[in-house]
Amino acid sequence: MTQDPTSAPETPTVERLKAFGYTPALAQALSGLPEAQPDWQAARIVRVERNQYLLETASGPREGVWPAGRRHKLLDVPVIGDWVACSGAADTPDEPLRIEAVLDRQNTFIRSVLKGRRTQPQVLAANVDTVLIVTSPLDWDLERLERYVQAVQLSQAQPVILLNKTDEVRSSLERWTDAGLDAPVLPISAAAGQGLDALAEWLAPGRTAALIGSSGVGKSTLTNALLGQELSRAGDVSDLTGEGRHTTTWRTLYPLPLDGPGRGALLIDNPGLRDIAVWDEEGAAFWAIEELAADCRYSRCTHGREPGCAVQAAVARGELDAALVDLYREQQAVQEAPRRNPRDKRRR
Repeated sequence: MTQDPTSAPETPTVERLKAFGYTPALAQALSGLPEAQPDWQAARIVRVERNQYLLETASGPREGVWPAGRRHKLLDVPVIGDWVACSGAADTPDEPLRIEAVLDRQNTFIRSVLKGRRTQPQVLAANVDTVLIVTSPLDWDLERLERYVQAVQLSQAQPVILLNKTDEVRSSLERWTDAGLDAPVLPISAAAGQGLDALAEWLAPGRTAALIGSSGVGKSTLTNALLGQELSRAGDVSDLTGEGRHTTTWRTLYPLPLDGPGRGALLIDNPGLRDIAVWDEEGAAFWAIEELAADCRYSRCTHGREPGCAVQAAVARGELDAALVDLYREQQAVQEAPRRNPRDKRRR
């Protein structure tokens, strides 16, 4: 049986994980995995670059791998901020740890992306308490910021808008700070170190904040200011736009110093986003139907009366609402119609 870390005496290694947000609930989740093995350990994903992972473990950073060919649902793939169960020898630090399972998430920050003719979810980060939406006077777009705020609220995290580069503005800031957004708007200058103390309400030891926003608004500069050193490289300022060139190409989670404005919090720096499409409840429900559809007997199942339909089987078990499935089928019929009409005309 796997030892429950909550019953073990406090050790420096446990304290290391606590600094990254490890809690007794996560320890119980690890020990409660039905397939857990005695050598499995908890780790947090602190960097994701394509299919490569860097994990923070009780004994320090280790590379991690998500085994290729593993059958999984798209939303179950490990992402930045996830707590995972890993296996691997502690005495061979040069060998990557194998990610065995993703522990239950506190929340997920998801956006909608278009793949072909369909939308699907993309998890940007997991287990996030606050999302810092970085913008600037030149980048300000009220409708886009409203979409950012809505997406953050749907993830059950707290949105906070950081109006960066305000030291370059000579006029009043009221047009931005009083814009009526459903989130606080904090004027800051990351380059000058101004206004960062106002973040204290949302940054605390063990709490996780994520940075999002367009390329060039100063996210890397803000990360460096909160870290107290230059770890995230900031780009040069464009002569045409006055904005910094985007430099972050991977997602990284940084522990912030206790004696700085970050107050020991954890900060996720994301690549720049031109915009964000909200992944709403209807989209989530439709995506659940599509994932079930992968198990249907026929590849072009319409989820009506075909034998072996996994979607209708879920309806029969009470796991899906029949009316929702009917709405999904109607939308699929509408999407398929433009592709069928030309053929119908040729046949006439």
